[in-house]
Amino acid sequence: MIRTKKTFILLLAILLSPVILFAQVGKAEKDSSKTVLFAAVPVVNYNNSLGLMMGGMTSGYYKLNKKDTISPSSFSMLAGLYTTNKSYMGAIIQNLYFNEDRWRFKGIAGTGSFYFQYLQGLPGGSSGKLQNNGIWIDFDTDARFVLAEIQRLVFPHFYVGLEAMLMHAETTFELPVGDLKPKIISDLNSLGYTLAFDNRDNVNFPVNGFFINFKNRFVRDWVGASDNYDNYEIAANYFWDIKKNSKTVLVSRLYANIASGDVPFQGQNTIGSDDLRGYSKGEFRGNQVYAIQSELRQNVYKKIGVVGFVGVGSAVDEFSEIKDNGLLPSIGFGVRYLMIAKEKINIGMDVGVGKNDWSLTFRIGEAFSR
Repeated sequence: MIRTKKTFILLLAILLSPVILFAQVGKAEKDSSKTVLFAAVPVVNYNNSLGLMMGGMTSGYYKLNKKDTISPSSFSMLAGLYTTNKSYMGAIIQNLYFNEDRWRFKGIAGTGSFYFQYLQGLPGGSSGKLQNNGIWIDFDTDARFVLAEIQRLVFPHFYVGLEAMLMHAETTFELPVGDLKPKIISDLNSLGYTLAFDNRDNVNFPVNGFFINFKNRFVRDWVGASDNYDNYEIAANYFWDIKKNSKTVLVSRLYANIASGDVPFQGQNTIGSDDLRGYSKGEFRGNQVYAIQSELRQNVYKKIGVVGFVGVGSAVDEFSEIKDNGLLPSIGFGVRYLMIAKEKINIGMDVGVGKNDWSLTFRIGEAFSR
């Protein structure tokens, strides 16, 4: 455990160093807007699970090499959140593009404590089924993680990469009867590889092209994990400029996240976030999540835009359970404001509605772009 903690701190320092560097560069420049472009959005939200949520996100966009006109701009992001049920989280995200986009690096580090819930199915039922058939159980998860991914261009638009993650999670359950509070402690350390095809015309706001990303992670005891299982994640996105004027864009997306083997509670997947928006209770969870979605993005006036999205998905332990469990619907809309025209960076808000649930999401950038 001591070695894992020291390694976590070391990797966190490595991830933080580019952010500290770009912040110092911004201070040194008299006109930092020419070197680093900033976007920020406050987060004020409410749902029945977490209560009132308050926080913010800020990001900076910059070129690692001003002479490199092919690589997209790199960016650093900081995000923080606190809720009235005493949950909190903080994260740093670092994306680097360099050597004429032949190399891509992604780093994420975060820590937090979330008081949440899940629906425990009754005998003969399942927490993934559409009908409410079970008991709500509260739990608190304290977690910290560091993830690093490096990709190399090997053929036109085709990238191959490696990914490593350190994650420690402690989950305490509050049972509806008695005073027992069982705890699950898991280390979800993993190594894996990534394959990606990316011919989008822009990484921040694509209007044409494909972005297909596949990841295979191996959670094993020989990298310090407490369980042994595999994780497969695939996201296939297609961007279509309908009117060929960059103002009306249709995005189609197929998504699957599959955990197979000795999967602990913390290694399961839940319906929510970008796949699918409209779910915030944590009701639908399982080893596997599947989703199909479409989103229409429309510019309405100068820097103002709107989006509408619809989709269906399912959370199951085995693919064969989808037929019995049924599909979960998702529908919603959002507003956008073009905050950094040079980088095509939008900030905005999405409202999603699902089966007996809803969500409100503030964002920098678009869904499905990274």
